[in-house]
Amino acid sequence: MPHRPRRSKLILLLLAWLTLLAVAGSLLIMTELQRVERQFHQAAGTLANGVQHRLHANEAVLSGLSAFLLAVDRDDYAATERYAAAVTAAHDHIYQVEIARRIPPHDTPRLAEGLRRNWRGEFALKTFAELTGRTPATLPPGADYWPILFIHPPLPDTLPIFGLRLETVDHLASTLARAHVKGHAVASPMFDFYEGDTGYILLQVVERSTDDRRTGAPNFFGSTMASMLVIKSAALLPSDERAALGRQLGIQAVLIGSEGMEDTLLRQEMDAGTALDRRLLAMLEHHERIETAGQTIGLQFTRQPHLQDVLTPQTVAILTLLLVAALAASSLLLRHYRALKQAGIEHAHSAYLATHDVLTGLPNRYLLADRFASALHGWQRHGTRFAVILIDLDHFKDINDRYGHEAGDQVLCATSDRMSTQLRSCDTVARYGGDEFIVLLTSILDAGDALQVGNKLLAAISQPVHTSAGALPMSCSVGVAICPDHGTDLDSLRRRADMAMYAAKQSGRHAVVLCADTTA
Repeated sequence: MPHRPRRSKLILLLLAWLTLLAVAGSLLIMTELQRVERQFHQAAGTLANGVQHRLHANEAVLSGLSAFLLAVDRDDYAATERYAAAVTAAHDHIYQVEIARRIPPHDTPRLAEGLRRNWRGEFALKTFAELTGRTPATLPPGADYWPILFIHPPLPDTLPIFGLRLETVDHLASTLARAHVKGHAVASPMFDFYEGDTGYILLQVVERSTDDRRTGAPNFFGSTMASMLVIKSAALLPSDERAALGRQLGIQAVLIGSEGMEDTLLRQEMDAGTALDRRLLAMLEHHERIETAGQTIGLQFTRQPHLQDVLTPQTVAILTLLLVAALAASSLLLRHYRALKQAGIEHAHSAYLATHDVLTGLPNRYLLADRFASALHGWQRHGTRFAVILIDLDHFKDINDRYGHEAGDQVLCATSDRMSTQLRSCDTVARYGGDEFIVLLTSILDAGDALQVGNKLLAAISQPVHTSAGALPMSCSVGVAICPDHGTDLDSLRRRADMAMYAAKQSGRHAVVLCADTTA
């Protein structure tokens, strides 16, 4: 029967319980923090996906509008209005659809007079400087005119834009030139709308075939047009998700131009919390970069966790239960001799953890060193040769990167089980680190025995492993070193086996290679 422990030992054990309480409480709080962080990244990802969907929708709509302009009659204004109405109704983030027409300078008086007579009596060609009072832009002599002839919906605040020449707008002139060169949708820099708010324009130049020109046919839209979508900054992020999150998230969206310049599309400040929140809890960040053919958006999401996010009523209740349980267990520990048995069990468990790998249950490098010393002693006394076999899984990092660490852990556990079944009880397989395993093969006659076992291990490991990500193909590279041919200490033999394993990898992997050099 075990002796009753001394008071000092019981006090130390009580302190150990209190430490366990502190660790359990820390783990619980860390779990809550991870939950908050996971929710944050999910919310940020949802918003980013919404932005990506809108960007792709923008380019799809603009491509459809350009195709429509090529197909519709040049003067079919009503059909164009119906098409634009359908587009804006289906995509609430598209603020307006606009179309401009290229006109040679010598044709502008005749066209303007025809539009006043047949379309809008007040129509006039105007520059951006005339509309806003800004300094006029410098244009090359003989430059074509690009007046806006179509706007949908024609809001009262946007009516003055009819007839505005795009080439005189500083933020659209370069966009128009780039669209001519690229031949696909191009985003303009950020700008302030004439009617207020901010946003950008997605523009594409549309050119009808020269064979399509018909003498005397109505020609409202002409042969070369600029189809445009006006996108408001505030409409890029899904409004429902933003409303649901309230002020929890800080959001900054920037429009990245072709030269790498960044314009702030929108900014939403987060709830910064209290000074204690900021001191105890790290701010969370999530970055996304969304690229399409004509638009590149950078998104940054931030959130400052609050203490009440972590210390929920459920968490406080669990912490209280942990405290009560720890105090009760401590009281029983001080009064009952069975605590000695429990301490013995915990000691044995600790000893196991010190000598075994937690994930696979295999011996670790410390236990391997101990068993190597025994094998070396056997060789020194009786001349019994033994081998060190090093096994490295091929492309294991790719499995972790592609399928996650859960699938990687399942592969390691399956590999350790397969190797254990191929070895004798007197042999040892240990996990040396990562996806590297070492087999200590005792009592062999020659290198042929070691190579035979190496091939058995290779065949056993190189079978598909069923994981949570599905069946994954496996292979490995095996290096073999013999004591005393290649060394008489663990480091030398492991190093020589490692050289042989790398030779197997360089030869194409999935091979067993015996160390080529021998000790003097």
